[in-house]
Amino acid sequence: MNGVKFGDYHSWRDFGLLRIFKEIGSPPIKTKMVEVDGSSVVLDYTEAFGDVEYGQRPLSFGFKTIAPQSEFMDVFSQVQNALHGQRMNISLDEDADHYYSGRITVLPFTNEKAIGNISIECECEPWKYKKDETVVAKSVSGSATIILSNSRKKVVPTIKTTADMTIEFNSYSGTYKAGTFVIPELELVQGDNTVTVSGSGKITFTYREGSL
Repeated sequence: MNGVKFGDYHSWRDFGLLRIFKEIGSPPIKTKMVEVDGSSVVLDYTEAFGDVEYGQRPLSFGFKTIAPQSEFMDVFSQVQNALHGQRMNISLDEDADHYYSGRITVLPFTNEKAIGNISIECECEPWKYKKDETVVAKSVSGSATIILSNSRKKVVPTIKTTADMTIEFNSYSGTYKAGTFVIPELELVQGDNTVTVSGSGKITFTYREGSL
């Protein structure tokens, strides 16, 4: 039985709610359009300052409770106390390897005779994140080329080295002492990103991928 996990709460296991519908919205595109006076020309500056930006993504869920009518208000209070107004990670059973992150609103309770209805809306970040971080580790002796594959959302990985190493990415090059650090210039885009590492030791890249 597919349900929804809100933080540590599961819609069926914790509240006894049967999911009857879901709606996963697309995040709205933040367009930047300028109309040119005296013409029908419209200039599109949506990507003028980099990548396309998005607004909040809406998620909606509808549930039914099969609890006795005498327990309807108790179930509703339980759901509100646990979820209403909270910011949580939200994942669907059928897509358990990913999660959304946002604030939850529990809508007013309704019932149709012996069936209670609970609807939940969520205003989430645009991205669907991988539950597990991506970890790429490699032992280096001399020079090595490392491919870092990434999804749609740009991300800067955390880097950990066991020895001093020189790291090259596109036109950037820098030498770093052993430790854990980030390089702001090393921003991974969608697809395969090539990094060249020189030194002797182990290097580990850790990052969380996000997609639409």
